[in-house]
Amino acid sequence: MIGATIKSLLVANAGLTALVPEASIFPYVANPDTPYPLITYTVDALKPEYTKTGWAGDVCNFSVTSWSADFANLQLISAQVRLALDLKKSTGLLRITLIGFQEGPGEDSFFAKLSFQVKVNSYS
Repeated sequence: MIGATIKSLLVANAGLTALVPEASIFPYVANPDTPYPLITYTVDALKPEYTKTGWAGDVCNFSVTSWSADFANLQLISAQVRLALDLKKSTGLLRITLIGFQEGPGEDSFFAKLSFQVKVNSYS
């Protein structure tokens, strides 16, 4: 559902896939031994909304975390992730908006986590 849309928007951005190959973009956890750079994405929360007549949609928070051994490269990747997702729409999804950013060191790399929110009005 939402994860498939996130992945399709990420891989549709040629600037991003020039920096991170499609095979290095994973839901939740990267495959072991995947070289940097890589990206993982997660659905963090889903809050349903209702009216008197029934379901009105879901508010979904998700995040995309980029990993790179090179900090300058990480900055380029983060910018492309934002371009790929921020203010985008897709079937069943209203406008995606950036709601947060975090970055820091990993064990042998750096990470940047961009958090987004989107209203889902259809899963068909």
